[in-house]
Amino acid sequence: MLLGVALGIVSSLAQPHPKNFNDFAPDWSPDGTKIVFVSDRDGNSEIYLLTLAPIIELKRLTNHVGSDLRPRFSPDGSKIAFYSSRDGNYEIYMMNADGSNVTRLTQHSATDWDPAWTPDGKIVFESFRDGWPDLYLIDPLTGMTERLTQDDLREAFPAWSPKNDKIVFSSYREGSWDLYAMRPNGLVRQKLTDGDGIYWHPAWSRDGRFIAFEAVRGDESDIARLDADGQNFTWLTRDIYRDSYPSFSPDGKRIVYTSTRNGFQRLVIRDVLP
Repeated sequence: MLLGVALGIVSSLAQPHPKNFNDFAPDWSPDGTKIVFVSDRDGNSEIYLLTLAPIIELKRLTNHVGSDLRPRFSPDGSKIAFYSSRDGNYEIYMMNADGSNVTRLTQHSATDWDPAWTPDGKIVFESFRDGWPDLYLIDPLTGMTERLTQDDLREAFPAWSPKNDKIVFSSYREGSWDLYAMRPNGLVRQKLTDGDGIYWHPAWSRDGRFIAFEAVRGDESDIARLDADGQNFTWLTRDIYRDSYPSFSPDGKRIVYTSTRNGFQRLVIRDVLP
């Protein structure tokens, strides 16, 4: 089953811009008026903010020789978490939604990346700090860090449920990259996908009903959706492009995602009425 109608390429809303650039890893703001994303349109990977309403406006939020990646709005929309190599290796950072007050949250020689917010304003991320990639939780107010998983299998691309009852992540543990869900305490893991492809980059709908994700089967990469319990697999895109990094609008009726077209990544908004 295919569900959804493409509404337009977001990149075309922001003029002027060079032709050969990539826009990727979008995240829709909780109030629905903005999309934060990564672009190399000015030379290296920086974070940009596209305002959709009341007027269309593009603003560059970061300006650093290091790569700034994977921006994510906080639940109230006032902060953006991201990871960056600006201090030598990948660490987790936070800034105000207007790009001000950039704060480094992790201080470790190992890689820390892929931050995602919890409903109460903490940040889950993947780290290699204990010799193997596991999931950790940090309180940005106190800096207190808690290890959530501890095994020899990678848990990647975490996404915390808005209902605060589970974490969805991608893991290679049965011969393929699949989506799994676990309780916030790291226990009771459930496999959500069936192992016949590569499934990663999950994103929750704001009401916690659905999970959108990238599904790779053969040479095709599209966006699919599951119910929160892993049922009702539904295609949201099935096209000739390579689609990835979905993010739901606050009302769950649209997604914004990355789509590789003519060799470059662009942002596309698609209608996906439940």
